[in-house]
Amino acid sequence: MIRFQDPATLAATRAHVESLRWRLGIAALFALGAALVLDSASIGFSWFLAIAVATGFDALLGRSYLDARGEADRRVAGGLFVWGCAFSVIVSSAMTLHVAGLGGGPGRVLGVLMAASAFVSAMIFLFQARGFMVVSAAPAAVCLLIIPFLPLVPSPAAILQAEIGAGCGVAGFLAYVLRAALLNTKRVESLKAATREARAKHAEAEAKRAEAEEANRAKSEFLRVMTHELRTPLNAVIGYAEIIQEDTDPASGSAQDAARIERSARHLLGLIEQIFQMTSTDAALGDVAETDMRATLAGCIQSVHDDAVRAGNRISLRIEASAERVLTNRENLSVCVNAILSNAVKFTVGGLIAVTAAREGSDVVVTVSDTGPGIAPRDLDGIFKPFIQVEAATTRAKGGLGLGLAVARRMAQALGGDVSVSSEMGRGSTFAIRFPALSVGARTADQGVLAA
Repeated sequence: MIRFQDPATLAATRAHVESLRWRLGIAALFALGAALVLDSASIGFSWFLAIAVATGFDALLGRSYLDARGEADRRVAGGLFVWGCAFSVIVSSAMTLHVAGLGGGPGRVLGVLMAASAFVSAMIFLFQARGFMVVSAAPAAVCLLIIPFLPLVPSPAAILQAEIGAGCGVAGFLAYVLRAALLNTKRVESLKAATREARAKHAEAEAKRAEAEEANRAKSEFLRVMTHELRTPLNAVIGYAEIIQEDTDPASGSAQDAARIERSARHLLGLIEQIFQMTSTDAALGDVAETDMRATLAGCIQSVHDDAVRAGNRISLRIEASAERVLTNRENLSVCVNAILSNAVKFTVGGLIAVTAAREGSDVVVTVSDTGPGIAPRDLDGIFKPFIQVEAATTRAKGGLGLGLAVARRMAQALGGDVSVSSEMGRGSTFAIRFPALSVGARTADQGVLAA
């Protein structure tokens, strides 16, 4: 049965096999050098066999550790891998000291090169696991420190043979350095490729963001133009409907039809006004100026007065002395409060809507509380999204586009603040508009019912 592996697994397997070939090839060079310096083929072969077995065990145990899934399996595999690495280190260190102690001058050179190769290998190839790197490099470092204190004895091999053995050590050390250079080059190339790819993705993301911003500006401009063009004929329809009502008997059918036309036109004008306010938040936000909070909030209440009276609602206003006059953008604040007040009037019948303004530190907080049906906790996060109302049935019964609260939040954010809400089913809701402002004056606080 043929098993297909993904490209990443195949690449990792090839890299692992290549690493084993390098290690065994370099070990063969050192084993040959040891055999020549000590004039003993059996010693060189035995050492190579020990290194080959240790390398094979390291590879198998390391792979089993990486492939282990359970925590217990990983602990066992990791412990075996550490013991296998310790065995390799002990064999390499013992052979290094043996060659350096009994091989004379060439053996001393070969031993230093073997210890240096082990040290360089541990420092370069295990740099991502610093603790394991230190443990693996420590024996080689100890060997390098011990070798100068070993007594120098004559080499048992002929001079030329011993020099060739030392040359094998040089070749093995250079092979370690070459392998490190090749791997470092691959890492650098991979890093460069990843950097290029990241830059390309960043440039692509920036281009898409610019396209999205341009599309959003085009959408906003289109909606602003369309709402302006629609408001002009609707105002004419409202005007003609009012003229018909004035010129005809109020009890006649023509007057009643004209009244229906006027109500429908005003309703449509209100929807268009919401769209215009929604799109205008992308435009200039206006300048900060001294704002009379009492006049501003009273104007907002007056704009919903007729709807509040028809629904049997009362609206109260209370302003603390410290919040009477502030520095803010009056137009954005009016739009924000109007949107929340309209929402409260729409969903409250025969109740009370309380508007308050107070200072809390460096912020001004305007709250609008109602005694309406309330909002379920699961719906609180979605009420500020554009074109969203809590229930479709309510949307059809009450009308509207679901833009009011979205406009309110955007305008509050344009002021440098935000809108929060708390609600209890059957008890009503409270919306709090918080924005930074500076007090520029104060008058005596007042409270009164402005709509009943």
